Amino acid sequence: MSLAKSFTEEQIATVQTWADNGDGLSEIQRKLDSEMEVKVTYMELRFLMDDLGVKLQDPTPPKEEEPEADEPEEEAVAAEDLPTGNDAVVSISALQRPGALISGSVTFAGGAEAEWWLDQMGQLGMNPKTEGFRPNQEQMVAFQKELQKAVQNKGF
Repeated sequence: MSLAKSFTEEQIATVQTWADNGDGLSEIQRKLDSEMEVKVTYMELRFLMDDLGVKLQDPTPPKEEEPEADEPEEEAVAAEDLPTGNDAVVSISALQRPGALISGSVTFAGGAEAEWWLDQMGQLGMNPKTEGFRPNQEQMVAFQKELQKAVQNKGF
């Protein structure tokens, strides 16, 4: 027999009130034990809540979005530093991409941007921010030269 079937409508309403007031599973588990003398494991409580149709409240209210707050800090690119011809401007992120030894961004001539990374195997990866952009051979050579300079300046 399901534990949910042994609950009265009043008990279900009480559990729903606890959930509506923001109580989490561990608090509800404690209250079931102390106030209703119902002992359940955490896992049993999760199934019980589902069987009773009780929904927990989201414990964190929605935050106001901050523009680009989660983006890693990178060196700023000044207007005079924008690339010309086949040049590229390379920046190194303060926070590295997971699985990468070093990562950052690049701005190619014409304003196309891409994220880049160098993994533990020494392989260079790139993800263009501009959809459909694919750097040509000259742009890649310029990028690699600028990357080498930036890495040396950082002491890698």
